[in-house]
Amino acid sequence: MTDTTDYLTRIRDYAQGKDPLELQKQTPAVLAELMARASDEQLARRPSRDKWSIGEILAHLAEDEIATAWRYRQMVEHTGLQLAGFDQDLWARIGDYASRAPQESLALFRLLRNANLQFLQHITPEQWECFGIHAERGRITVRDLVVHMAGHDANHIEQIRKVLG
Repeated sequence: MTDTTDYLTRIRDYAQGKDPLELQKQTPAVLAELMARASDEQLARRPSRDKWSIGEILAHLAEDEIATAWRYRQMVEHTGLQLAGFDQDLWARIGDYASRAPQESLALFRLLRNANLQFLQHITPEQWECFGIHAERGRITVRDLVVHMAGHDANHIEQIRKVLG
């Protein structure tokens, strides 16, 4: 298996057999609880040169939620559209994730996540099956993306737990 296939399998496994909307709803509170246990030094320290700090992970989650908000809405409005991928490392460099206040990143994530969950509560059963063609993952429905994002959250929560020991 390729790294991408391993990653996607791991992400799906995190959400397997669970309600992905409930997992997404819980994520901001879980992140806030983990942050409350962390010192400023722990929030800023990278576990290794090529791994993000907790603060950088929080900034990534907030910015990924922006992309996801757009994708949900575009798939519902224009089913079958092409969905571009994005270079998360480029976004992290340009966005200077390392300098962001973790509390502000969490607040932004919470607001965006709540907006996305409200949006998803109001779509029809047919709209859950609207889809896009993701540049890296192929055909993905709104439902698939919801599951992916729940697993993505769990993956980063696990990373944070490991950093905190």
